[in-house]
Formats: sequence, C-alpha cells, structure tokens
Amino acid sequence: MKHHKLRISLFLLGLALVGCSEIVDEPTQDQIQEDVQDVGNQKESSERAPRLSQVEKDSEALSPASESEDTAGNTVDNEEVASSPSPEPPPSPTTGSTPQIVEKSTLLIQLESLDVEPENEVSPYDRSEFPHWDDENGDGMNTRLEVLALEKIENVGWYSRWDGEWYAGEGGLSAPRFDIDHIVSLKEAWQSGADEWSASDKDTFADDKLNLIAVTASSNRSKGARDAAEWLPPAPSGQCYLLIRVIQVKTKWNLSINQAEYTALKELAESCGPEIPSIPSPPSELSISVPVATPTALPAEPSSGYGSQFYQTADGSDIDIYDADENGDINCGELPSVVKPVLVMSPGVDPYRLDGDNDGIGCER
Repeated sequence: MKHHKLRISLFLLGLALVGCSEIVDEPTQDQIQEDVQDVGNQKESSERAPRLSQVEKDSEALSPASESEDTAGNTVDNEEVASSPSPEPPPSPTTGSTPQIVEKSTLLIQLESLDVEPENEVSPYDRSEFPHWDDENGDGMNTRLEVLALEKIENVGWYSRWDGEWYAGEGGLSAPRFDIDHIVSLKEAWQSGADEWSASDKDTFADDKLNLIAVTASSNRSKGARDAAEWLPPAPSGQCYLLIRVIQVKTKWNLSINQAEYTALKELAESCGPEIPSIPSPPSELSISVPVATPTALPAEPSSGYGSQFYQTADGSDIDIYDADENGDINCGELPSVVKPVLVMSPGVDPYRLDGDNDGIGCER
C-alpha cells in the first residue's frame, strides 16, 4: 500500500513537471510581437543589402579617368562616388593650362613711351632754322666729313643701309655719290615738336650724329622728308636700322609720333631685334686694301650747311636755302640765275655734284 502511494505520487509529480514545461515554452503576446519585428527587420536588411552592394561594386569599377571627369568634361566630386574616403594623390602640374607671359621687347617698351599725337606745326616749316654741317668741334672737318669718317668700313668704302649698296668712293673721304641723310628728317622733326625749340636746339639737332647716316644719293632722295609710315628702306636690315634709330632719336629729343607711324614702327619692332643689324662683308672687288688719303682740313667758319663749307654762290647766299623739294640735296635746276655760277671751294669735294666737268665751277651758264 505504501509503495502504491509512492508510485502515485511520482506519477503526479511527473505530470506537474510536464505541465510546467509547456507553460514556460508557450510564447507570450509580447514575445510574438518582438519576433514579428525581428523578422521584418531581417527582411528589410536583406532587401537593402543588394543596393548597397551594387553601389560598392560601381564604385570599385570606376576608372581613374572617370573619377576626375564626366562625359561632359566636368569635374566630378570623388566623395559622391567613393563609399569610403581614400587619400588623394598630390595634383600634378599641367604646363598646358599655365598662361604664358610674353615679355615685351625693349623696342616696344621704348616705342610705347613716345607721345602719339597728330603731326602739327605752329608755323610753316623753314629749313633755314636748322643750320647744319657745322664744324662743331673746330677740327677742320664739318659734320658730313665726320660721318663719312665714322662710317667708312675697313678703309674700303661705305655701305648704304637703305638699299644695300657698296661704294668705294674716290679716295679718302671723297664720296660724292653718297649723301648724309637725317634719319628723322628736319621737316618730320619740325612737325613732331621741334618747331617750338630754341635756335640752339635746332642747330644741335641738325648735326646730331645719332640721327645721321651715309647712304646713296638715290635712296636719300627716295626717302625725302617722309616718316616710317610713308617710306621704308627696301633692304630688310635697313628697315630694322631705321626702326631703332627713329625710336632712339625721338626718345632723345622728346619728339612725338603720329598714329600711322606708331603702327608701322610697332609692326617692325615685333620682328626686329634690339641690336643694330650688322653690316655684311664688302664684295671682293672692294676688299683690296686702298691707301687712305688724309682729308684736307677746311677752314672753320660759321655755316648753315654745305653752302659755306663747300660752295660759294655768285651772290654770296647760302646754297642750302634753295633746296626746293627739301630732300637734303641741291641740283642746278633749283638754283636761281642770280646765284650762278657756283664755286666749288675744295677740288674733288662736290657733295651736291654741281661741277659736272670737274673744272671747279658748278652750274655754269
């Protein structure tokens, strides 16, 4: 009986334990709700994962070119493409995009410093206000002879920069086929501000060797009183020489240029260097050494030009006042009958070539 009760008690205890186990395992309403939320979260996570993965794949597939430019050539922000920041390489220099600084030539700088104004003259041009070919230093040689002495090449002859011609001369400083040209003509200077100068300045300017050059008489007549906008030497090196000297002379004497002259000089300055062009070697026929004759010193006396240095007119007037075409040269046709004949004071020295038969008398009736 006792054992029978014990078995019954154990059986009831077992039933109790089974009932308790079922009660513990049965989910509550809150647990069910949490389980539903967990399932939903897992579903959302599984739905988002492919999109994030695709972005990462796209980011990894980008080439270096697509990182910096898009198809339209616009810059793309790398931060909008990469999923995580990565160190950027230092920018490499791009020489093609760097603006080049063009340095102005010395000639252009000097040219642009000149006043650009229309040509003007307070009073009509008067060549006689520019006395020239003086013997400034009293050495017995007037300005013409001094220029010829300075420009004679290797005791051989002269080179005309305007037209590229060589000339041996007649010995010593006798060069009747060559003229001494005012690079900035006296008339051009007059119209560029010299009309208001003092008499002393006009006299000095007329004999300023910076503004003088020995050239063929034909090229001197071709140029006349014209400026660089109206005439240029046919020789290219002569054009560069003219450019440099015009700028130097007008800068030194504070003369203006007009717009046409400025344009012409600017075009030359863009192609010419700042150095005086070199003179070519003389032709073989002039390269033979020629004895240099010492020029006969002429008496120093007041002069306004060739008139009192080389010629004496019949009425004693200055021959230079009869330069009708203002080209720096005189011919017999320009002289009135009252001044003829003209005495050539130094035999063989006839810069105006008036003594055709070399008898010492020019423009004979």
